[in-house]
Amino acid sequence: MGAAAGALLIKMVIAAFSGMGAATVCHPLDVIRVQMQTEGSTYNGLSDAATGIYKKDGLKEGLYAGVSAAYLRQWLYGSCRIGIYAYLLEDAQNVNVAAGLDKNAISLPSKMLMGLTSGGIGSFIG
Repeated sequence: MGAAAGALLIKMVIAAFSGMGAATVCHPLDVIRVQMQTEGSTYNGLSDAATGIYKKDGLKEGLYAGVSAAYLRQWLYGSCRIGIYAYLLEDAQNVNVAAGLDKNAISLPSKMLMGLTSGGIGSFIG
């Protein structure tokens, strides 16, 4: 594996773990939101819903039900989207440095193209 491929892989793994950390924090809030929006919900607020779901189904089958799908999404979509963008941005910065320019002198259209590319690849894979 070349240095460029290794750097891309490292960025993608870091992005996936970052996304999984965010999913770990946000997933219970999504479960609570969905339960509160469901027709026939009798919860009287966030804390009432959280304690009710926890008492009824527990942590694993209640607040973290379906978290494996959120983790898989981060490994496929999040790692590509963030990892490839970081790789492309670093490559553009290195080109600027080699040309004697400020490393952060990257135009908005260039950044938008990098985001379009990384998001498109992430959507295709994830």
